[in-house]
Amino acid sequence: MKKFSWSVLDQAAYRKVTQLIKQSGYSDRTMAAKIGDIVSYNRIRDIRLGLKAPVRMSEYLAICDACGADPVQTLREIITEARHMELEQQTATTKKPASERLVVDDEQARIDETLKKLHRGDMDIVALEDEHKFDGDGDEPA
Repeated sequence: MKKFSWSVLDQAAYRKVTQLIKQSGYSDRTMAAKIGDIVSYNRIRDIRLGLKAPVRMSEYLAICDACGADPVQTLREIITEARHMELEQQTATTKKPASERLVVDDEQARIDETLKKLHRGDMDIVALEDEHKFDGDGDEPA
């Protein structure tokens, strides 16, 4: 079974097509019967639930026709929604603190970042502040 990667545009199309089906008041079976051989009942269900592959152009056009929606206007709405979704994703990424956005793959880079935090005072080494580290007779660790 092939896995599909859904783009933001695919997600926006899924939302809009699902909205069209819901607004039409048709059940999945009624929608499939209205469309004919183009889209099966199971595929209508998969589209409505966002399962498997994103909606194809032929399926999109058939659903728009069955729901009485203008495919061109609906496509404009999908594109607008996709742009809004992308913008939301970008702002959500930039609002995260720098520590969450920092992804360090290189071990030396992690060490350098830790040393910078230590020198800035953002972190401290606990062993330096342990009040009991010199307790004991000196032969054994405290």
